Amino acid sequence: MPKAGPTLENLKSRLTRLASMATAFAGTAYRSSTPLYATEEDLVTGEGSKQNGGRWNPPGIAVVYASVSPEVAMAETLAHNRYYGIAIEEAMPRTFVAIEATLQIVLDLREGGIRQRLQVSEVRILSVNWRKEVRAGREPITQMIGRAAHETDWEGLIVPSAVASNGHNLLIFPDRLRPGSSITVLHPDRL
Repeated sequence: MPKAGPTLENLKSRLTRLASMATAFAGTAYRSSTPLYATEEDLVTGEGSKQNGGRWNPPGIAVVYASVSPEVAMAETLAHNRYYGIAIEEAMPRTFVAIEATLQIVLDLREGGIRQRLQVSEVRILSVNWRKEVRAGREPITQMIGRAAHETDWEGLIVPSAVASNGHNLLIFPDRLRPGSSITVLHPDRL
């Protein structure tokens, strides 16, 4: 039985109060995609995650998943394939791209004070078996945090990677971008 934790309403209330602790993100992040979806548009819509859900979002919420380093992007891709028993050579080829992100309102879950105010530990975030929770009909804490952040109009999250120690991912809610915020694929002409 998973440990009891905050409700969606608790998280939304806490996230609203954390607005003054929002950080900006301006820089490069990295994505991995199958060649079929490695188009300039597909890479920044979050449609795949909207349809299927992911660690940090239930189906219905679009999230662009990226990593703050190319090594973490590769580790995340390999872990996904291994989980589903897909041989690495069968999962290839992959297209790795750099995206430029300029975000104004980001929740940085690398910060212990932020996690403390949300009353969610890093251990819990990293150890939740989110797929198992979804199969059991429960919303995992990571999806609940993502849903709460989306519903309280955060543009994105910076989160610890569950597969790369000391690695971090950037999650972007493309439908929550404010004027002046953007995500663009670098060198789309090379796709």
